[in-house]
Amino acid sequence: MTTLDKVQLLEQRIVKATVLIRNLEKKIEELNDEVEVLSVHNEELQKYADNFSSDSKLIEESINNALEHLGTIQGLDDIEIMDNLAGDLEAADSFTAGGGTSIEEVSLDDLVQ
Repeated sequence: MTTLDKVQLLEQRIVKATVLIRNLEKKIEELNDEVEVLSVHNEELQKYADNFSSDSKLIEESINNALEHLGTIQGLDDIEIMDNLAGDLEAADSFTAGGGTSIEEVSLDDLVQ
């Protein structure tokens, strides 16, 4: 192999290396842009999670305060509820406990009434 051939081969390899380096630089730039976008989304999600946690605590405090106020009313549990309402409350309690009515138990006639 002559010196000229070696120089040409070296030139081709340098061109290839230059192209590969440029491609890698573009890819790095794309990845950096993607990381920046993901970081912004991560910050937004973190704010949402913090707000959700804060809201949940406020709701829990409100429920506890309401229960405390209801607890101060004497004789509240002794009040008789109309028969229809009592049945509804029993159904609600059953549903809350996971013992709800299955779809097979529902009659179209009952729904129309």
